[in-house]
Amino acid sequence: MNQSDLIHFTMQFVVILGNLITYAIIGRILVSWLSMGRMGPRGRFSQFLYSVTDPVIAVARKIPHRVGMFDLSPLIALIAIDLLVGVVIVLLNKMV
Repeated sequence: MNQSDLIHFTMQFVVILGNLITYAIIGRILVSWLSMGRMGPRGRFSQFLYSVTDPVIAVARKIPHRVGMFDLSPLIALIAIDLLVGVVIVLLNKMV
């Protein structure tokens, strides 16, 4: 495996990881909408989504993120993930 193949593999890995985290955050948003009025995750799937996305959401919560009663930290996290993946891809493309 040469350096070019390794860089392409790394780029694909970063994109897939970013997509998986994005889908998990979207799933968390949907689960939170469906379980309105209940505090915290109830089922195993909800607990899994919360445990996977909590580190990312926690970073986004450090930024002012409330508009009225709406918590925009998942949206901030989605934008940050997209930007981070884009920056990593550009940097890896320069190495090829």
